[in-house]
Amino acid sequence: MRWICSRNFLYKAFTIAIVIILLVVLLIGCGKKKASVSTGSEVTKVTQPKKQEQVVSDGSRADTYTCKLTGEAIHRGDEHQVIAVMINNEPGAIPQSSLNQAEYLYEALIEGGATRIMAIYHHTYPKKVGPIRSARPYFMQIAKSLNAYYVHCGGSPQAYRLFKQNYIPHIDAIYTGGGIFYRTSDRKAPHNLYSTMENLIRYFDKKGYKKQQSYKFYPLTDRVANKHTLSNSKVKIRFSGWYYVKYEYDPVKRVYMRFVKEKPHIDKETGSQLFAKNLIILVAKYDTIKNDDKGRQEVDFSKGKGYLLQEGRTIPVTYTFDMKNSFTIKDNDGKEIQLLKGNTWFEIVPQYGKVEIK
Repeated sequence: MRWICSRNFLYKAFTIAIVIILLVVLLIGCGKKKASVSTGSEVTKVTQPKKQEQVVSDGSRADTYTCKLTGEAIHRGDEHQVIAVMINNEPGAIPQSSLNQAEYLYEALIEGGATRIMAIYHHTYPKKVGPIRSARPYFMQIAKSLNAYYVHCGGSPQAYRLFKQNYIPHIDAIYTGGGIFYRTSDRKAPHNLYSTMENLIRYFDKKGYKKQQSYKFYPLTDRVANKHTLSNSKVKIRFSGWYYVKYEYDPVKRVYMRFVKEKPHIDKETGSQLFAKNLIILVAKYDTIKNDDKGRQEVDFSKGKGYLLQEGRTIPVTYTFDMKNSFTIKDNDGKEIQLLKGNTWFEIVPQYGKVEIK
């Protein structure tokens, strides 16, 4: 009888032990399942790369794309509104700051036989750009055709008549405070007025000007694709009796190094010589405005002839201009030119000027 009771007791004890073991196993299993759920999102957060850090197969960043003006790989977030800045090119203003960061540069004659330069910035952020000078209507036309915002300090009477008609979104240093512009002490006015690209962008954003989604650009290529007739190594462009520029082709760098008269034209901030990957020479009709006390110019570049210089080759071109397409430039076969990837200088030369290509 005692043996039977003892066996019953052992059987119950064994059953209870089995139940306890099963409960423990179930609890451990539930705990593991719960842990996998709670950490799953954390693992995803750690292993999922941020968009700007993704790398594609060719080693470039996933948020990069090609600048339509130069063909350079840039970060999409760096692209800003196309901004045209009037740059002083008189002897007291040379060397200038950050012309080497502009995608397009337009040089044209003003009164007195000097030239002025309009620099186009689209994805670069110069910390110092200038010296900044006054507006002229023909530069404003080009800027408007590029859907650019226009930066200047003062302007001719003809330019101010256009500003009063809201011809183009612009910022005038004469009437703008708020620390957008500043003068330096190393030069005398008017050759010492500067700004930064961040300041200019901030101003236009504050004004509520929206970034233009379309703007003029030219087909780009990695090699000379246009039909050329001559080779060249040097070009001399005379705008007036006392002012001329020179470019000399560097076959190693495959660019045209720029000279003002006989001196290398350098960037003030870096000390490096300015250059052109593409050099476009357009011959336009200049006239002195009647009864203008300063001898200011009016320029007709509605159509004409010129040259495209690329990698030591000369390509004769014809061009037309309108506000929708800016300059449309074609070779002698009537095909639109293709620019090499890189920056472009446009030299708008008067009909009485002189172009020597050697």
